Amino acid sequence: FKIIGSSELIEVFTTRPDTIYGASFIGLSADHIISIKLAKNNKKISDFIKICKQAGTTNVDLEKAEKIGINTNILVEHPFTKEQIPVYIANFILINYGTGAIFGCPAHDQRDFDFAKKYNLEIKTVVRPDGKDDQFKVTDEAYSGPGVIINSDFLNGLTVPTNSVIETIKILEEKKLGKKQINYR
Repeated sequence: FKIIGSSELIEVFTTRPDTIYGASFIGLSADHIISIKLAKNNKKISDFIKICKQAGTTNVDLEKAEKIGINTNILVEHPFTKEQIPVYIANFILINYGTGAIFGCPAHDQRDFDFAKKYNLEIKTVVRPDGKDDQFKVTDEAYSGPGVIINSDFLNGLTVPTNSVIETIKILEEKKLGKKQINYR
């Protein structure tokens, strides 16, 4: 994701590239290089990072913890829609998970959903369950089950999880916007 007003990029990691059209924020780890740079000249960000470091960092700790963040006032450009998306430092993103940066897709990830609700961020539905029509909207909790991609331009109609991730990776690689990477934990 390209930072508005800069030539810098924020490289994000995701296990669900097929939900990229549902991105409504970028989340950075407190230990991300951008977070650290911002903390040098911003006491609020510096204090927030200290709070993040005091909390637990295991997946269990993060699942239980309230999802909190701080707006960096940085905007990035969505690679397909060209919309401007805000960048937050968030307590539920770990530096050792991929790149330490994610795109938040609140409609299809519960942590992102909780965060978006707290900070009044848009929740864009891009997967509809089988048996629902394209007017399906996520409202009360994230939907992470199988279905069909919607509201996603050239990805519309791909089935989740059968071919949506593989096809999206192919397209992102062709457009030189991303690459497949296998991570082991």
